[in-house]
Amino acid sequence: MSASTARRTRSSGRLARSLALAGAALLLPALAACSSGTSSEASTSAPAEATAAASEAPASEAPASPAGSTLPAGGPIQCALTEKTELAPFEFSDTVGEVPDLPKAIAWANTSDAEFFMQITRSIEQAAKDRGIDFITAIADDDSAKNIEQIETFLQRGIGALAIQPLDANAQAPLMQRAIDSGAAVMSLVTPPSTNQAIADQYKVGNTQGLAAAKYITEKLGGKAKVVYFNTDSIEVLKARHQGAIDGVMTAGDGVEIVADVQPEAITQDAGFQAMSTILQKNPDVDVVIGGDTYVLGALAALEAEGKARDDMYLSGIDGDEQALAAVEKGGPYKASFAFAYPLMGYAWGQFAADWLEGKSIPQVMQLDAIELSSKESIDAFKAAMADPAATWKNSSDYLTMLGNVSYGTRDQCITYAA
Repeated sequence: MSASTARRTRSSGRLARSLALAGAALLLPALAACSSGTSSEASTSAPAEATAAASEAPASEAPASPAGSTLPAGGPIQCALTEKTELAPFEFSDTVGEVPDLPKAIAWANTSDAEFFMQITRSIEQAAKDRGIDFITAIADDDSAKNIEQIETFLQRGIGALAIQPLDANAQAPLMQRAIDSGAAVMSLVTPPSTNQAIADQYKVGNTQGLAAAKYITEKLGGKAKVVYFNTDSIEVLKARHQGAIDGVMTAGDGVEIVADVQPEAITQDAGFQAMSTILQKNPDVDVVIGGDTYVLGALAALEAEGKARDDMYLSGIDGDEQALAAVEKGGPYKASFAFAYPLMGYAWGQFAADWLEGKSIPQVMQLDAIELSSKESIDAFKAAMADPAATWKNSSDYLTMLGNVSYGTRDQCITYAA
């Protein structure tokens, strides 16, 4: 890795720099939405003493892994899962199968410098340190060419696992396949090919938000409400979230009127502010506003600027944005934010990388469930859990649903579709 883009630190040192997530939009195409970053440094954490030598592992494959023949190291792999497949629940197992002869390192191909990615970066590094493997990262500044160059550098250096945030999926896919061919675990955010995909059921996410709004309308507003929904249909995968939200809120009955269902011009609070200001000109008596936190925070500002914010209104967003959580704790119109356990996802990736390198099985799919945060107590509990992902890992099923099993010895069970 060139001096301009990379440097190394010991695991006891600091992170290369504060990395973060590009807002909720790239969504992990399916989890959030996006913004850009500024850093392009890379860092590496050196491993602690290994807890178990891979060479001492028994040769039998973990029974939880799908059946598969021994595959040639470094040979081309034809992924078996090419269409949507119903996967059985993941089975944790300490049984060791075929062990890869690969560097004990996980590389995180970060795309942007923002809060979401900071959480993931720190958590992957923590898990890597806990398990005694190297951690390497680089930030592409939302530049696809730089992202591809950085992934190429990782592969040339030699790694045992690669974690990827989508940027240009078509450009990334050949390198992800090369990593799988080399024997590395490839863990991605809803992007194939992969051995592990982190996803969110977008219809379920939207429906959860819509049902919570419907419950409030029924219990607090007498079953009648004028509703605004901010969609993000320009991101294909979020169209299902849109439908889920509308289906959910309409369960409150015939007294619900959708007065606006629009996509603001950008995924920014200012765009949410402008869109809401326009809506208020025709509909000054809105009762409910739902959508992503970024949009809804902008809408709240518009309501306050127009003197239209009321404590009996119901506003909720998705992503667990810090500003949204502060608004919920404060009380008033903003009643809830639906968050994802991003830090736990990152910690899981670090754990899965170490398991893979030890010849153990990892899940093929990791589904992030939307967690409703609607009180100070629920917010405090969630923040505490995410602040210590190592401790929360023991209760990971509270936040993550894991499906399928795959290991180095059965890596031909990789997935070529967006799960």
